[in-house]
This record gives sequence, structure tokens and C-alpha cells, in this order.
Amino acid sequence: MSVIRVKNLNFKYPQSNKAALSDVSFGIEKGSYVAIVGYNGCGKSTLARLLCGLELPESGTITIEENNRIGIVFQSPKDQLVSGVVSRDTAFGPQNLGLKPGEVELRVIESLNIVDMLDRASSSTSALSLGQTQKIALSGVLALRPEILILDEAVSMLDPESRGEILEFIRYWHKCGNTIIQITHDMEVLSDADSVIGIEDGKVFFYGTQKAFLADKENVKRICGENLPENPRNKALSKNELSLTLRNLSYIHSNSKQNAHGIFDINLDFYKGSLTALTGASGAGKSTLMEVCSGLLIPESGEIKSFTEARPVLAQQNAQAALFEAFAADDVAFGPRNRGVKGKELTALVRKSMDQAALPFEEFGERHTFELSGGEQRRLSIAGILAMDAEILFFDEPTAGLDSRARNEVMALLRSLADQGKTVIFSTHKMDEAAFADREIFIKDGRVEKDSLSVVSLDTGSAFAASVMQPVEVASLIAGLKNLSLGLSRSRHEKKSPVEKLPPVVRILLFMALFVFSLVVRPLWLCCLALAAGLLYCLLSGFSLRRLFTAIIKILPFLLFFSIFQMIFHPALQNEVRFTSWKWFMVTPSKLLFCLATIIRTDAALACISAFFVSTPEYDLMDGLKVLLHSLFLRGKLARYFILIIEVIFRFIPLLVDEAVSILKTQAIRGGLGNVKGKLAKIRSVIPLIVPLVVQTIKRSEALADAITMRCFK
Repeated sequence: MSVIRVKNLNFKYPQSNKAALSDVSFGIEKGSYVAIVGYNGCGKSTLARLLCGLELPESGTITIEENNRIGIVFQSPKDQLVSGVVSRDTAFGPQNLGLKPGEVELRVIESLNIVDMLDRASSSTSALSLGQTQKIALSGVLALRPEILILDEAVSMLDPESRGEILEFIRYWHKCGNTIIQITHDMEVLSDADSVIGIEDGKVFFYGTQKAFLADKENVKRICGENLPENPRNKALSKNELSLTLRNLSYIHSNSKQNAHGIFDINLDFYKGSLTALTGASGAGKSTLMEVCSGLLIPESGEIKSFTEARPVLAQQNAQAALFEAFAADDVAFGPRNRGVKGKELTALVRKSMDQAALPFEEFGERHTFELSGGEQRRLSIAGILAMDAEILFFDEPTAGLDSRARNEVMALLRSLADQGKTVIFSTHKMDEAAFADREIFIKDGRVEKDSLSVVSLDTGSAFAASVMQPVEVASLIAGLKNLSLGLSRSRHEKKSPVEKLPPVVRILLFMALFVFSLVVRPLWLCCLALAAGLLYCLLSGFSLRRLFTAIIKILPFLLFFSIFQMIFHPALQNEVRFTSWKWFMVTPSKLLFCLATIIRTDAALACISAFFVSTPEYDLMDGLKVLLHSLFLRGKLARYFILIIEVIFRFIPLLVDEAVSILKTQAIRGGLGNVKGKLAKIRSVIPLIVPLVVQTIKRSEALADAITMRCFK
């Protein structure tokens, strides 16, 4: 019996001349395990969205048997998370199903345990690595207990151990009678399937059993590829010239000693003409090490010395966030243009870089960046880094989500760059890619656990004098934004302040009382009382008064500027002294007292807001609001909508802050936001930051709406 029947399906995205899917027909049996395979951009993810009802076909039909819930894990895991806290995100779907609190809690524990993330239940979703985010996205879908589970490259960013555990669970889920649809290029995943649907250029080129597909060696080779050749590692890398040295390098993401994670006491040497693989579990510190080395993060301690003239560059793991120009060729040209490359030289460099990244300039140069598939976007982000022509290149998971052909081309590119004398370091979870490199460095819990090259040089042997690398100019801004993101959706502190020990509903009522009081008072003595209450509130909440005073000083010029208008529009008392008078503008004692009271009231309100947010994290705020709404007899859909809006705000703001951080990182790597002189030049330099952030806001809003829909919110 077919649980899904697709007949003569056609679909084309708006403003696109090319059909994403053409005359697609197939059936999926209930309880079967189906693999949908094909190259990047062939229409696999589009088909998945159509099956879920997130897109409507231009023509053709999709018939799904009744009483079969569909769950999907998107290709981009960050698009799937709804809440800012891990446990609450997993609980979102079961709560929408109307389950009792005990059943919701049980499903959360089971689902997080399946993906080995139960120990991060109270963590902020913003503090997770991309691999960990993929796990949480899967746990949120599993908590719905879907009869049909669609996985769009759902294990592509996981380390081998986590990947094996998830695949084992999916096998178990299939044995329980559920239908599995895997979108994949992976041979191991493909071997679990009962049947295979092959798609090429939006059309089905194969529809049959797994055995029949595997029997055709050409099909297997074109989709899954072959393992990369193993490097015998006979190269004596320690005899090569040094390009980069790290000494006692440490960086900590969190100030909490118990949950501190990052990199610790790293001592490594990297050599010219070498290809190095960084391996380790998701969240081990690979990405952090690369960002510190490229100057995007400010190390806590230690030293980085470079023996090359240019700063190292980094191709980020989140490829989508690394793109900010409208057209592909313009995005690749961004970095060279910042270095002063123009005209024919710029065009030739862009063409060469795109061709090297297996994204032909003639075919993709004028394509819109945000219309590209996930794999194509990854290759475009690599092309942008190649165009920088740096001597030291870092690539964070450069082959994640790529089909076999593109993966082999990228790995061959990394090898060719090393053969040209460049220092190439990449992170990977694939063992054959690690074996393909000249050297493998295994990182565990932020420390170097194993290094296939045991020699650490003391002699530089370099033609260039060693120079201590400093972070990029916007590194402090990046750090500030990251702290803001964590602060907006933070996990529990080790030590609670007196206010944090109060029940959530009491904290909310206390804040509302003090905040409203600070806004409505008018006499100067009451304004001073409100400010004193706000300062005491900050002290009891654990918010630093020094930080508060710093914030007050920063907003003081705006308040003084606003006071000028108050001097114009606020009426003076009769027969009072006028210190100065000019047309509508006059300064009198009552006006001065009114302006002073306004400034004090604003400072009191700022103190209340600061204290509330530092003492009431998202999960407590949600709990308190639910109690308040129930006590006011606001239940059902109205209360749920209100809670969801607050929850989405808490999720969305850190998400946009993270997007801004990713864009800042990319622009800093590619020469933007540097030593820009003149007001007009500074304004022009910020435009590439604002425009992509607006675009990403719209895209994130749409993705969040899709995630909420697929998590059964009605």
C-alpha cells in the first residue's frame, strides 16, 4: 500500500526560468526506507518541501495516506530551531500536540538521549556547534513521533560516532513500521534503503529497488563516488618552511568554569606546501581554533606567529551566511576589490576562482546567490576565499553536504593549493578525507589529542621574519555581539543571585511594578526613588553597576539632545525666572527640573530592564507568563499565540545577531570593514553588512515559519 503517491509533478520557483522538477512520478510504500539521490541542485530538497506541503506544485498531484504525520529535518539545521533553549525546542512539538506535561518531559528526555544531547538540555541553542545544532533539529522532529520521517542530509555535519548512533536509531525507527525518506549522497545510508529514487536536472532517472541501483556500478560511482586515495605520509613536513606557529593558545567561549568550552593550551606548527586535516567530534573546538588563527576571535592567552606577508583566510562552515552580494560573481569579487584589484584583472581572478571551485563562471556568474542550492552556495563561499590569494587557508567542513563529484573536486583543489606551496588546513568528519591529507590533528575537548606529525620545530627556517598576529579590527565587535547573543538566550549560572531564587512569576511581577513605576512617576524626588530602587534591583539580580553606568553614559548624549526639544515644547510656569530665551526656546527652572526628571526616569527604566534580563532567562520567563495567563483565565489559542510570539522573539533576536556576526566575520576575512577613512567611505563599507542582514532576516523569518508549521503549531 502506497503511503505517498506522486504523479506528474511539476514545480518552478518564482523568477526562475528553469524548472526545479519536471514530470516526477513515483510511489512510496508504507513502512519502507527510501533514498532520494542526485547531484547538488537537482531538486531533491525541493521535492522534500513539496511532500511536506511547504510548497505547492504548479501541476501534478501528491497524495498522502491519512493519519500519517510527516516530520522533516531540514538541510540547514539552524532553520529548524524555534526556541532559544535546547530542552524547550525539543518540547515545542509535543506541546503543540496537546500532550500532558509528564508525557512532554518524557519525550524530551528520550529524544535528547537518542541524539546524545541530554547533558545540554538547559544550554542555549545559540551556543551549539553546527553539528550539535543538527542533532537538536533531529531531536525536535523525533519528539513528534512522525510516521513519515524525511531527512535532508541530516547526518552530513556529524562526527562518525554521532553519525553511526543516529543511523542506528533510524534503522530502529524503520523496524518499528515507520516510513523513512533519506536525501543523501552517502553509501552507508544508501545501503540501508529498500528502494532508490534518482533525480537529475529535476527529472527521475532511476526508480527501483536498492539492489538494482547498486548493481549498476556507474550509478553508484556517479552518486556516491569513491573513497579518496590514502596519503602514505612519507613527506617530511618538519623540513618544510614554517608558515604559522601556535604557542600555548587558549580561547574560552564561556566564563562558567563548569561548562567552559573552547580550545586550551594549543601548541602547533603548520608548514608551507602541506595539507592538514583537523578531526574530532562536533563541538570539540575545530572551528574555534580556525577562527582564532584567522584573527576573528581574541585569544585568552598564547601567541600566534605568522611567517607570511598576508593574514590567513577562512572559509566558514555556515556557507550561506558567508554570501552577501546579490550575484555570484560579485560575491567572489568582493575580497579582491577590497585589495584594489580592478578591471580585467579582477574579472580574470573571479573567473579562475569560480572555475577552481567547480562553479563555472559562464554558468553561475550571473546567478543570484540565494537561489543556489546548499552545495552550490558552499562552493561559492570557497571561491570567494580562493580569490583572496592568501598563503594560509583554513576551510571549515568544506565538503559537508556536497555530492561525490563536487566533493572530489574540492579535495583535489585543496591538494593542488598545497602543491602550489600554500598552507592548507581543513576540518572534516570523513575518515578518507583525513587520510588523504599529509597530516591529521585530532582534537578532543579543545585539546590536541593526537598529531600524526610528532615534531614541533624550534627553528623557523623561513625567508620572512616571524610576526605576532593580531586579531582583526572588528574582533572586539564580534566578541561583543557573541556575548549579546548568549546573554539573550543563556543557560543557567552556577551561582544564583537573590532575585533568581524567586519564582518566575514573582520576578515578572517585580519587574513590571518597578518598570511601570519608573515610567509613570513625575516629581523629581520620586524619580530619584525609582532610580534607587532600580540600582538595588540590579545589585540583587547580579547585574554589574559598572556596566549599568557605562550604558547610562553612552545614552546620555541622546537624552541631552532630546532635552533640547523638551525645552521648546514643555510649557514654562507663569512668572518664573528665564535663564535664557530665544523665540520658542527658553530655559527655566521648571524645564530644567522636568528634563532632569526625564533623564533619571530613563536611567531607572534601563536599570530595571538590565536587571530583569540578567535574572530571568527565557525558560523562566515562559514559565512565569504561562502562570500569569492562566491566573488571568487567558488559556487556549490566545495564550499559546502570545507565548509563541515571546518565544520566537527570544529565538529570533540571537539568530539575527549570529547572522550579523557571520557576515562581519566574512567581511573581515575578505578585507571589508578595515581601515576605512572618511565618513562617506565608512557608510559605503557598512552597506554590504546591512543589505545581506535584511535579506537574511526575511529568509530566517520564512524558515522559522516553516519550522513552526512542521512542528504542528496551529
